[in-house]
Amino acid sequence: MPYWSQNNYPVTDLSSKDLMCRTSDMTWSSANACPVAAGSQMSVIWNRIKKGTSNIIAASHTGPCIVYMAKAESKGEGNAWFKIFEEGYDSSSKEWCTDKLIANDGKLDITIPGDIKAGSYYLRTEIIALHAARHEGKCQFYPNCAQLEVTGGRSAVPDGVALPGYYKSDDPGILYARSSDNSGYVIPGPPVYEGGAESSSSSS
Repeated sequence: MPYWSQNNYPVTDLSSKDLMCRTSDMTWSSANACPVAAGSQMSVIWNRIKKGTSNIIAASHTGPCIVYMAKAESKGEGNAWFKIFEEGYDSSSKEWCTDKLIANDGKLDITIPGDIKAGSYYLRTEIIALHAARHEGKCQFYPNCAQLEVTGGRSAVPDGVALPGYYKSDDPGILYARSSDNSGYVIPGPPVYEGGAESSSSSS
């Protein structure tokens, strides 16, 4: 999947513009848009280095995986971001999303909402590492963004939230002490947008 920058450092300041995509360049001048049909499945891959899939994130950095989208014309500003995927702690397997991500060589399959309007979008993927999150202000955020060109779809324009802006340092999923039982963990952010399906094709 194309990207315009790749960074490994965490964001801890929830008021920083880096929380959006870990870059200040929102012009997309060097980005290639990934074509994807509304309603289709696509894969995103995390790597700490540009080559190799065995070094996804430190195993101690457990936490949720979250994916947002925003219309590219917004440049990610204001209430632009709507959530399309989230996975936190699986109480049946006792695994965090990051555990599953490491086991799957960094690959995560997501589905693009089938009813959104066609056009250019930002895709924002995020890992939240909770190893130090018992202390306020120490939760680590690892967002990255790519550009999509969505085809098909219908006319839905999902309500969004501001990033930065929506997350607060004392949110229950951000100020959190891990334990042997994390089944009560609350994933930060708004509810996942439940869009209608439009196609069943796949893209990666």
